[in-house]
Amino acid sequence: MVGVLNRLEDAVAHVLPVNPVAGHDVSWPITDRLKEYNCPGVAIAVIDGGEVADVGGFGLKEAGRREPVAADTMFAGASISKPLAAVLAMQLVDQGRIGLDQPVNDYLKSWKLPENSFTKEAPVTLRHLLCHKAGTTVHGFGAFPAGQTPPSNMDTLLGRPPSLTPAVVVDKVPGRSVRYSGGGTQIVQLLLEEQTGLEFADLAEQRIFAPLGMTRSTFRQPLPESFHAYTASGHDKSGGLIKTRFTHTPQQAAGGVYTTAPDYARFMVEMRNAWLGKPNALMSQAAARTMLTRQDPGQFALGWELFGDGPGARFGHGGSNEGFQCNTTCLLEQGKGAVVLTNSLMGIILYSEIINGVARAYQWSSFFKDPKVIQIVPPEEHHRYVGRYRIVSGISAPHIDIWSENGQLHSFIEGLILPPRPIYMGQNGRFFTQQTASESAVTYDASGQAVELTAWAEGGVEILRAIRETSS
Repeated sequence: MVGVLNRLEDAVAHVLPVNPVAGHDVSWPITDRLKEYNCPGVAIAVIDGGEVADVGGFGLKEAGRREPVAADTMFAGASISKPLAAVLAMQLVDQGRIGLDQPVNDYLKSWKLPENSFTKEAPVTLRHLLCHKAGTTVHGFGAFPAGQTPPSNMDTLLGRPPSLTPAVVVDKVPGRSVRYSGGGTQIVQLLLEEQTGLEFADLAEQRIFAPLGMTRSTFRQPLPESFHAYTASGHDKSGGLIKTRFTHTPQQAAGGVYTTAPDYARFMVEMRNAWLGKPNALMSQAAARTMLTRQDPGQFALGWELFGDGPGARFGHGGSNEGFQCNTTCLLEQGKGAVVLTNSLMGIILYSEIINGVARAYQWSSFFKDPKVIQIVPPEEHHRYVGRYRIVSGISAPHIDIWSENGQLHSFIEGLILPPRPIYMGQNGRFFTQQTASESAVTYDASGQAVELTAWAEGGVEILRAIRETSS
């Protein structure tokens, strides 16, 4: 056990940039990165040898207080709720109670997805909902304001007060393209509740949390007081405490789970065990293999995201809401992985750096990409890129600014969590940063001036397109 503990200590002593650059080897101790990103604390669980091998807590549960994060401290999980909901749905498919490729309206009772010209061309199925190809609206929900009456799931689906989001409808032909939809996941929640007769939180407790010994995991919202003493408080991008301490997300299946790093790692281990066909697993091997099969050329399987192929194939999911950021990943063939939960908005960068540190210390093969080789953009050519780019599709932000400072190009996306940062051009002609895994392709006019940026996430999913409006 000492050797394993030393590996985790090694991992957090040498966290690594998301995008390493050739000739610029760098690593940092986790204490420095917590300070750099205004992130009070983090919990980590490492999967090795197909089991939860090591866990640890670092930093503080709440800024300004002395209580440290423990390995079993609870955090808001946000969208890592979605794989849990997907497993509950696949269990019903496995039992023959619902069909993966039947219209979901055949199973819904108290509410049905409104029919229109798009659904007449192709009805929405459970498969569509689980891989974000249903064409359903409402990307996500975020935290609900403290002191206000929360919406029911029916309020959310109908878009009626006190819901803060519009009605969930279909505005694209189902099955044709990927668009992330928390609204679609809330349809899955209704389907599960109506088919089982159980509240969603009770269903998760009976089918997943209790059988797996996930004693500090719950979908109950607001978070019950009995859990408060074990739970980290959320913080904004400046490291300030959020008003409610704990986020309240009434949309449970889409983003309502509270969990610990070892609890969620145990869930991922059991998902992999089902994929391997081990006895007493969450579902049959056939169902697990279906779940962990990529449903499009991009990154989505059923409930999970998939990255890589062969020995490097891994499944996981991230989570983001007010005050908390987290990420999870597990290599299918190798049985290696990590769950990283943070209590700050700026954890969105930190968790990837930590996972890279874990991957190095625990020797994940086929995980790291080759360091990027920089193509120097000389200062006299910066004018080709400097300016404001209006975002016309993708993320909900108005624009990207690019400027030159001390001989280096920098960028900033107004309205996002990430701070201004240097950008580099790779040998493929795409811009990248050391903090995120995305790349931005550049479109030029006849004079060689940049006119458009298209950003792609890991897995080949387009995440934004922006048109240059000014050149200064």
